[in-house]
Amino acid sequence: MKRYELTVDGGEIAPQVKASADAMLAKLLAPHPPTPGTPALAFSVLHRGVDAVWLNVYSWCRLVILRCRLASASLESPLDFTELTEPMIGCVWELPALVHERSAWVRHILKPAVPDEAGYLADLLPAGPVGGP
Repeated sequence: MKRYELTVDGGEIAPQVKASADAMLAKLLAPHPPTPGTPALAFSVLHRGVDAVWLNVYSWCRLVILRCRLASASLESPLDFTELTEPMIGCVWELPALVHERSAWVRHILKPAVPDEAGYLADLLPAGPVGGP
């Protein structure tokens, strides 16, 4: 699992919120085990936004398909994540991770004769403001 985090103010996400997100992440992934022939790899984006705390979990299936599950918590109760059923994929500030991960998947899993799972896991979007210059 590769993890990305972002906040509106550039600050840190509280450890308790991260722990709660981790528990929800496991719940979101549990009903969808990896598909045969696809490395069991995924990535998540934890985003403390202006209106909520968002958790996006993307997992690879059928080798070339990206599955998305989402949850959110209110800013008043940031430990109480609830799964979302609305068909969203992420906000504009979360999408750079999605773009990067698609390219990393092609570079490390689809293109080589032998998939390089360790290379994929090490290939992270550089730290810094999302969408910055």
